[in-house]
Amino acid sequence: MFRDLDYAPLKRSFEYFVEHYAPTELITPAHEALDVVIADFVQNTQDFCRERVSEIDRDLQKRDAYTLSFLREHFTRD
Repeated sequence: MFRDLDYAPLKRSFEYFVEHYAPTELITPAHEALDVVIADFVQNTQDFCRERVSEIDRDLQKRDAYTLSFLREHFTRD
């Protein structure tokens, strides 16, 4: 539908609209869906070696994002 648009600016626009205009009942399911997606990604990293996790942690820190190590502590399924 919007193939000619760059994803990053589109995402920032979406974040703005959510922050300023989205009703709470829309944000909560989206937030829960994000939790599920993050948990899936984290689960799929369980076989990564320590060096790879450290590399990903550094990349995420540069982006001012939660590190994989942090996310593993919070999203690892038992």
